[in-house]
Amino acid sequence: MTHVAVLANINGNFPALIKALERIEELKEEGYEIEKYYILGNITGTFPYPREIVKSVKSLIKNSSVKIIRGEYDQIIAQAERPDYIDSLGIPGYLRRALKYTWEKLGHEGREFIRDIPIYLVDRIGKNSIFGVYGSPLNPFEGRVLPEQPTSYYGAIMRPVKDYEILLVSSPKYPVNAMTRYGRVVCPGSIGLPPGREHRATFALIDVSTLHTKFVEVEYDKKIIEERIRNEGLPAELVKILYHGRV
Repeated sequence: MTHVAVLANINGNFPALIKALERIEELKEEGYEIEKYYILGNITGTFPYPREIVKSVKSLIKNSSVKIIRGEYDQIIAQAERPDYIDSLGIPGYLRRALKYTWEKLGHEGREFIRDIPIYLVDRIGKNSIFGVYGSPLNPFEGRVLPEQPTSYYGAIMRPVKDYEILLVSSPKYPVNAMTRYGRVVCPGSIGLPPGREHRATFALIDVSTLHTKFVEVEYDKKIIEERIRNEGLPAELVKILYHGRV
C-alpha cells in the first residue's frame, strides 16, 4: 500500500518532530510505502528550536519527496525584515517574544528558507488532485476550520476548491477526516503545538489509491522542552501552552 504522510503545526517543537519522523520510519519497516511528505505550515513558531527544525526539514527534503507550505507564524517570520516588525503586531506579548526569538535564532539563511516556502499546495497523489493550505482556502493564514462539525460545514469549506478530490488544512490542530459532497477535508492534527492537555504528536497517513486516512499518535518528552524554554529565558506562558494547550 502506498501512502503519503501529512504533518502540520510543528511550531518549533523539535523533540515532537523527531518522534514523529522516527515513527514514520518504523511504519516503513512495517510495510507502509510512504512516497512523499506534506508539511502544512507553522514549522516555526512557539517553541525554541527554530534552527534544529529548519535543519531537519532541509534534511528531509534532501532525502525524500517533500512539499511544504507556510503557516501563520511562518508568514510573520517571512514578512519581518527586522524583529521590531513583530512588536507592531496585535498579538499577545508572550507570542511576540517567542517569534522575535525565532526570527533572531534562524539567522539570515533560515529566514530566507522560510520566505521561499509557498502559501498553497497543489499536487496529485495517485489519480487524485489535492489542495493544501494552512488556514482555509479563502483565507490562508487567518482562516479557521473547526473540528467536530457537521458534514455541511466541511462541504462549505471544500466548495471553493471542489475541483480537487481532497483539501488538506492545518488550522484545527485536531484531526479531521470529513467526506463531503465536494470531496474530502483532512486535518492531520498537530505535531508540536498542543491543542489541549495530554497532547501527543499527531500526523496522518493517506492511502494514495483510496484516500483512506489514518491518524498516528506519538508520545514525546515535554520536560526537555520546558527546560529549554526556561534556559532561554522565554515567557512562562509557553510552558503553560506546552502542558495545557493554552495560557
